[in-house]
Amino acid sequence: MLYSGYFLVVGPLSLWLLFNAQTPVGLLLATFGLLSLLLPLSFIIRQRAQNKWLRRAPEYVVVLLVVVGTAVFLQAPSGNPGPDAPVQHRFVGGGRYGRFSLTNLVPESEQVNLGFTVMPYVDPLLTVEQSRRVSVFTMYIYHEMEQDPNFRELGSAMNLAYDELWGRPFNTGHYYLYVPPNAGSDPLPAIVFLHGSAGNFKAYTWIWSKLAEAEGYILIAPSYGFGSWDEAGAARVLQVIEDAQQVANIDTAHLYLAGLSNGGLGVSHLATLAPEKFRGLIFLSPVMATEIVDSASFQAAWANRPVLAISGETDNRIPLIYVEQRVAAMQQASIDVTPIIYPNEDHFLVFSQPEAIMNDVADWLASVEE
Repeated sequence: MLYSGYFLVVGPLSLWLLFNAQTPVGLLLATFGLLSLLLPLSFIIRQRAQNKWLRRAPEYVVVLLVVVGTAVFLQAPSGNPGPDAPVQHRFVGGGRYGRFSLTNLVPESEQVNLGFTVMPYVDPLLTVEQSRRVSVFTMYIYHEMEQDPNFRELGSAMNLAYDELWGRPFNTGHYYLYVPPNAGSDPLPAIVFLHGSAGNFKAYTWIWSKLAEAEGYILIAPSYGFGSWDEAGAARVLQVIEDAQQVANIDTAHLYLAGLSNGGLGVSHLATLAPEKFRGLIFLSPVMATEIVDSASFQAAWANRPVLAISGETDNRIPLIYVEQRVAAMQQASIDVTPIIYPNEDHFLVFSQPEAIMNDVADWLASVEE
């Protein structure tokens, strides 16, 4: 019974990975899974074989499992690209990087690719066609990112998203910190980016790092489990910002707050909780806390102050009409909102149009900084 359950789970996953692996480690994992399924069969072969070599089948399989498993463990990223690397993990809540956790033994690109394969069958808002389209764009980003030795060695923080799903502690105060390698001695403005649902993909930090390096910004990208940003998450972000200020030369008068999808909830909370900390707000395909954004306190705090709202015209998850209504409410309250709509783009435009979005954000930042 136990083996049957194991076979039904590991067998399909290993076969899927064998034909869809994005990395050499993915192929090693597929091989390990298939070999583990052969182990019970090898003992049957031993009992029935007449040939002395075949009677040693279990030993062969075990040796191969050890070799392949060791190769997988050796490939696990250390999480520490080095003291001079522009990107690093930071923790302010007692957490630590898990090098040999499943989320680092399995490359993040493989996890994300599997997610795009499975989600259309459990998420009614995501079609198979849409998932395949977005997967192509996203895997391209991961392939590009893995060419950078610093990001490759950085590893993943996706375990925190899974921890929230399993009911385990996830509010560890983790964040990615990116300081552009061309940073001089002067303080730099900073962007605090709040991820969307499904976790803090490393690809987000990679996408924002392009803007950070080109425009001279520090990036702070906190993790908050699966992305259910609430008041506790907002409070943790303030602690993260304080920690980042201790290790990076941040111009605290030029701090911007950005949120993608569910991250917009975190932006809504923080923009009211600590409006004095942020020079501007950036909403990307956003979920907004309507009761906050439409409140008198939010409107008073952000009157005549800059807000950027970017959305896809065909977003069926956060419909355009929803974003337009929130934008209109802010405009009526004299908030300086700049809306940008991407024609024929859906909720995943951050993956399909990363360069265009970063260019729009850079242009908006430049206008605000004038």
